[in-house]
Amino acid sequence: MSKRSRFKCSLTDEEEGEIKNFFLQCDMDENGLLDVSELQELFQKINVSTSKEEIKNIFEKVDVDQDGTVDCFELIEFIREVIAEVNNNDDIVEAFSLIDEDKNGVVTLEEMADVMKKADVGIPLDDVYCVMDEANINSNGVISFSEFTSIMLGL
Repeated sequence: MSKRSRFKCSLTDEEEGEIKNFFLQCDMDENGLLDVSELQELFQKINVSTSKEEIKNIFEKVDVDQDGTVDCFELIEFIREVIAEVNNNDDIVEAFSLIDEDKNGVVTLEEMADVMKKADVGIPLDDVYCVMDEANINSNGVISFSEFTSIMLGL
């Protein structure tokens, strides 16, 4: 058993495939492993800003076998554990549930705009488009719970 949390979530085949694709895109030397700079490249590809200190801390958490590199399996396991921890966060679950008005497990632009209008927060529709675009990592037009969580936690 790893030194990490016992809690894990399952990822869909599509989500696992996306992670593997990002991994391969960032494996610049094509050795099947990521070093710190390649992991930082991965975060940049998914539009996540991290400082050098933050990326070093993340790298240490992901590199379970402490060999100075991260393989795809370590990355996938880390993401599963992060998502599982987040799934246990009642505030994020509640917020997602409030926005996902039809309870189909994804948030549409219409749902996001409707909630913003009902909350009377005065956010222009263009800004709602920007939030949706930023959160919609896989560009499928809707925000999944894992994408929502990433935005909420600034991952």
